[in-house]
Amino acid sequence: MPGKPRRMALRAFLAQNSAVGLAYGGFGVTILPMQDRFDAGRGAVSLGLSLVVLSTGLAAPLVASLAQRFGLRRIIVTGSMLCCLGYAALSIAPSLPLALMAYALLLGPGVGLAGTLPSSMLASGWYPHARGRAIGVTTMPVVLAITPIAGVAIITRFGLPAFFLTLAGLHLLTVPMLLGIEEAPVPERASPSTMSAPPHGRVMTLQAIVSRRLFWIILIGGGLLNAAGIIGTVHMVAVGIERGLPPSQAAMLASLMGAASIFGAVGVGWLGDRLGGAWSLALIAIGFAISWALIAITGWLPMMILAILMLGAAGPGVFTSLSLLFGHLFGGASMPRAIGLFSMFSVPFTFCLPPLAGWMHDVVGNYLPVMIAIMCGGFLIAILFSLIGRREPARKNPIERS
Repeated sequence: MPGKPRRMALRAFLAQNSAVGLAYGGFGVTILPMQDRFDAGRGAVSLGLSLVVLSTGLAAPLVASLAQRFGLRRIIVTGSMLCCLGYAALSIAPSLPLALMAYALLLGPGVGLAGTLPSSMLASGWYPHARGRAIGVTTMPVVLAITPIAGVAIITRFGLPAFFLTLAGLHLLTVPMLLGIEEAPVPERASPSTMSAPPHGRVMTLQAIVSRRLFWIILIGGGLLNAAGIIGTVHMVAVGIERGLPPSQAAMLASLMGAASIFGAVGVGWLGDRLGGAWSLALIAIGFAISWALIAITGWLPMMILAILMLGAAGPGVFTSLSLLFGHLFGGASMPRAIGLFSMFSVPFTFCLPPLAGWMHDVVGNYLPVMIAIMCGGFLIAILFSLIGRREPARKNPIERS
């Protein structure tokens, strides 16, 4: 038993990284090749990852109930196999509409069933006393850091279909490890160290969660932060090239962002356990604003590297901080439902804004309006979450104040 929580955390880490890391890390380096392959605009091609986000968000409210009925092992393995089929379909897709269907019908549901939410449920179930750090370690985007550089090398030498087949093969390799997933022996809601619980310790109903005004306020701020993070992931290689960098250095920036995310995921989890989710989200929003301001005012590589490192460190903490915030406000046992509802209702932000950034680039001819929008929005969101932070119960003082 002493080593089992670590083994389950490792499997959660593997599931999350293979599902989310390959999808998000690999998408940015495929934008330009897919434009050439299908003779399409950047906005249309960028729609692919938005469809993944859409399908993932629609699947999120079902994850908790599916996990309760079938178990985390089955849904995570199923998600990984769907991702494998999605990349295989992308490798032979003859047109952009069929490629977008693969993103929407295979990759999106696969990421939803094997990605961040189920993996975090697995890790936090085995570490209920350190939920923030457990989720942070699970969501460390190691694969996200490696995929852009590896992807550029594979695409340059062997072509885009070979890259998609490589991603499909990597998912197949994870299945034997994922088959060893086991549920935590004690339900999370029964743990004495869980965060604040709803009245009488009951799990809140979906209607009770959405009836709270605070949920919708968090939805707006968190949804915009999620969308800003996706915009950075999708467009960073293209932004670097626009700023005058060769493709290899632009891919290096994307990988640096992923490397910084590794440390940021753990750091934000540690910070959230001490300050609370709302204050962590406020700091993340400020980090986004400052990072894009630096990218907007200079094309000097050292300054861009600094901005990328800051952006990467801030990005992965959004989900962790939101999970902590919902756990503090609605109860630890209700957190999966709350975060699932958040994922579903935030789809308009995450689905529309990344391709909108691509279309704005096509219309204006550069990314400057996108950068200005993220800068201004970041500071406003920071103010919003700093106000929410005054209502969030402290970790060691789980009083219901919502």
